[in-house]
Amino acid sequence: MSSGEFFVVFFNNLPLFLTWMFACCLALYLSVRKVAPAAYLDPLHFYFTFTFGTSYGIIIGLYALGLISDFLFYTVFGYAVLFIVSFRAFIVRSPIRLFKAVNVLLIPKGSGIVEFYVLLCVYILLLVFLVLQIGLGITAETNRFEQNRGYGAFVRVADGVRVFVIAYLSLLVCKQWLTYRRLGIKYYALIFFILLIAVLSSAVNGAKFAMLEALYSSFVAIAIFHRKAKFRLIYAGGVFAVALVFALFVLSINLEKAGFDKDTQPTYMDGGSVLVERLMLRVLGNADKYYLSLPNDVIDKLETDALWVRFLSPVVGSTMLSKRLGYTVNNFNVGRQALLYYFPDHEISGGPTSHFDLFAYKYFGVYFGWVWVLFSGFIFASIVSLSRLGTGNIYFTAIVTTLWLRGLPMLLEPSVGFAYILDVVIIFSLLKLVCCLLPRKRDVEK
Repeated sequence: MSSGEFFVVFFNNLPLFLTWMFACCLALYLSVRKVAPAAYLDPLHFYFTFTFGTSYGIIIGLYALGLISDFLFYTVFGYAVLFIVSFRAFIVRSPIRLFKAVNVLLIPKGSGIVEFYVLLCVYILLLVFLVLQIGLGITAETNRFEQNRGYGAFVRVADGVRVFVIAYLSLLVCKQWLTYRRLGIKYYALIFFILLIAVLSSAVNGAKFAMLEALYSSFVAIAIFHRKAKFRLIYAGGVFAVALVFALFVLSINLEKAGFDKDTQPTYMDGGSVLVERLMLRVLGNADKYYLSLPNDVIDKLETDALWVRFLSPVVGSTMLSKRLGYTVNNFNVGRQALLYYFPDHEISGGPTSHFDLFAYKYFGVYFGWVWVLFSGFIFASIVSLSRLGTGNIYFTAIVTTLWLRGLPMLLEPSVGFAYILDVVIIFSLLKLVCCLLPRKRDVEK
C-alpha cells in the first residue's frame, strides 16, 4: 500500500483509526509510566508511547479492514508485548556490577569539571565546523539527511555531546537551587547559555524533534539527580508547546524550500490549513514503514543485506562503507526498502526507519526475532537501572541521561541507536583517558 493509497483509506475511516491510535497510546503509556526515569516528561513517551502508539493504532485499523494478514499482525504485537515484559523484568534496583563498569570506563575521579570544560570546548568547535561546512539543518534544500551526507559522523557526535552538555549545565543550576533555594545573576546567565545552546544546536541539527530533545535533556537529568523531583503538568504543556512551535517553524521552512505554496487548499483536510495537514501527515509518518510493508505481505518481498553491514554502517559512516562495498548500504534498512518497493527511483536520503519489530523480523527471521527484542529490552532496562543510582552525582547523571536519550533511537532504527550508545561509551572513555594525562591540580568535589 503506497502512501497515497493509505491516506485515502485513513481519512475515509478516520473515527476507526483515531480511536485505536488513542487507545494504543494510552495502553503503552500505562505499561511504561512507572519505569520511565522522568515520569510523564520522559522521552520514552515520545519514542515509544506516542510513536508506537500511533503506529499500532494504524496497524489495528488496517487489520480491521482486512488489509493485514493474521500472521504479521500477531507477530508485530507479539514483539510489542515481549519488549514491554522484558524491559520491565530486566530492571534491577541495585545494578552494582554495571555501576562499577560504568565508573571504570566513563567516570573520572573527582567532580569531572575539567572533563566537562574540555568537552564543552570541543563541542563549540564542532558546532562551528558543522555550520561552516554544511550550514543549518533547518535551511536544508532537500532534507537534513541529504545535507549531512559525508558529515554524518560529525553530526552524530555533536548530537550526543550536546545532550551531555545541556544535562550537565542544567544540573549545576538544579544543585544551586536545591542547596540555597535561590539563583544569582551567574545562574540566570547560565540558564540563558543553556537556552542559547538548545536553540543553536537545534537549528544546526534541523530535526523537528531537536528542540524537544534539548528540553528532555534537562528534565531527565533533573529527575535522575533529584529523585523526588515532581514536574507540574504546566511544565509538560510548556515543553510540548515549545516543541510544537519549533516543529511547525521547521516544517514551514521545509515547505518553502520545496516550493510549496502554504496558501493552497489541503488535499485531505477540507477547509483546514495545509501546514496543519502536513504536520498531521508527519504524525501518520510514524507508521509509514508499517502501512508500506505489512499490507499484501510486502515485507516478505523486501531485500536485506548482511547483519554486520547494518551495525557497521552507522559506526564507520554509510558513505565510506558504501564506497568500500560498491552499493548504497542505507538503501537496505527495512523502512528504506519498503519505500523503494513503491518508488525504486527515489534517490533522496532519509525516509522510513525500520523500527525494532520489523528489524527483528527481517534480520533475525521468524524463529529468532525474539532474540533482538529481548536484547533491546535488556539494554533499556540496564540504563533505567543505572538512573536509579544517579542521585546527587552531576557527572554520572549527565552520562546516564546521555545514554538514555541516545539509546532510545534503538526503537526506531536499531543499528543506528546501538551506534549512538557506542558513541557515548567511546567518547567518554577517551575523554577520561586524555584528561588523566593532563597535568592539573587535584580535582576536589565541591
